[in-house]
Amino acid sequence: MKKNMMACVLLALAGVLMPVGSSASDGFADESRNTVRILEGDNSDPSIVRHGDAYYLVHSSFVYTPGLVVYKSYDLVNWTYCSTALNHFAGDVWAPDIVVHNGRFYIYFPTLSSHGKTSMVTWADSPEGPWSEPVDLNVGGIDPEHVVDGDGRRWLLMSSGDMYPLTADGCKISGKPVSVYKGWPIPEDWDIESFSMEGLNVKKVGDYYYMFAAEGGTAGPPTSHMVVEARSKSVFGPWENAPFNPLLRTLSRDERWWSKGHGSVVDTPDGRLFMIFHAYENGFQTLGRQTLLRELELKDGWLRLKDGDISLPSPAVKKVWGIGDFVWQTCRENDIRERFDIKPGKIVMKSKGKSPAEGSPLLARTSAHKYEIEACLTLKGDGASAGLVAYYDERFHFGYGFSRDGLLRYRRGQVSRAVSKCSEACRTGRLWLRMRSDHDVLSAWYSADGKTWHKFPWGFEVSGVHHNTVYGFLSLRPGLYAGGDGEVEVTDFKLTVTD
Repeated sequence: MKKNMMACVLLALAGVLMPVGSSASDGFADESRNTVRILEGDNSDPSIVRHGDAYYLVHSSFVYTPGLVVYKSYDLVNWTYCSTALNHFAGDVWAPDIVVHNGRFYIYFPTLSSHGKTSMVTWADSPEGPWSEPVDLNVGGIDPEHVVDGDGRRWLLMSSGDMYPLTADGCKISGKPVSVYKGWPIPEDWDIESFSMEGLNVKKVGDYYYMFAAEGGTAGPPTSHMVVEARSKSVFGPWENAPFNPLLRTLSRDERWWSKGHGSVVDTPDGRLFMIFHAYENGFQTLGRQTLLRELELKDGWLRLKDGDISLPSPAVKKVWGIGDFVWQTCRENDIRERFDIKPGKIVMKSKGKSPAEGSPLLARTSAHKYEIEACLTLKGDGASAGLVAYYDERFHFGYGFSRDGLLRYRRGQVSRAVSKCSEACRTGRLWLRMRSDHDVLSAWYSADGKTWHKFPWGFEVSGVHHNTVYGFLSLRPGLYAGGDGEVEVTDFKLTVTD
């Protein structure tokens, strides 16, 4: 049975995750010529590597499973699902580093669980997997970065600037750390969240190693996060900070992208250089930190941001998404395959909990400012309930559903009921639901036949649900919830971008 579930999940995951490029936003500084958004929704702390003519990208998973989703691209802007390195919940998974060494792929990542904070590594002989069980490196800190010195020895560089020697197989710390970098001093009058040096990335170009470090805090004021640059002819230093630091930073709240930072640099087969990084979109922090791309150029011995049109094809744009177009995830579920049977045309969900606070909905991603999700939900069992949600975490979620007793409203663990509404249709155990998010205002409709629609008697305004106000480093994601006792069958699902 588990093998069948795995096949169904992989079938659904095999659908392409089509990216959306930057579009003009009235009132914001126009960065569309040189900045490209390359993935849908909240994809923070990006790490990228090239192997041959293919690129591979991975991000923080935080509380979502499956985790460490690996994407693949041949042009840096259009990405497809490749594999998932973590199919079981391993705790909160933060900024990873994907590398290729001697033909083998590795992902180094920090995690926080009930056993404490540590860094781990998983490896595979192919980016498509299978990936090994995570190996505990028994080292604290965050944001591990794999570094190879001039003699071919392997090291693990942590956000503190300390570098730990690794064994030849890359799966064990073999000695005490050496301190190699302390960061770039941020002027004290700048508006930042904190110093917070993290996300170190090392790239060899010509005679120099270039260090890229995130500073300023990953959220907070719009001008907080940044990427600073340093160079050295040895990975051990001394590191010379760039005279023009920071390399990348939001300078004003009037810009479209806030808290730009956490850069990861990759080269192309023809020698061009690009930085992948993340940022919040001005006015849409509920969408989380989105993955962006800028081109670099080598000038006067330093890597600098290149102005003008980016020398890449335009990303594809997808307006209507079906079941097979998403990499579906849940919150803190040990294994998504235990509760969800996902096929391209149908999802069967096992019910769990009395509300989304207990029930870990099935979650998608979007970068749309305005979208609708719609599905036909069929209850299997008298005690089952189902709904559509906008979900941040167990504490903050909002949505609309039904049971055989009437319509339901979900709000922060509370479930309200409107028995007088939809009585006859609800008793049949089958309803079409449609939820709209319009610039963070939520509303919804229900239908007994998918043709004639009636509006739910509730609405929400959710623009404040983001990391700066509720913490967690997450985003408000559309999803499907199955509660109570029984199962829920989902058909006719689509997410339509209506911007």
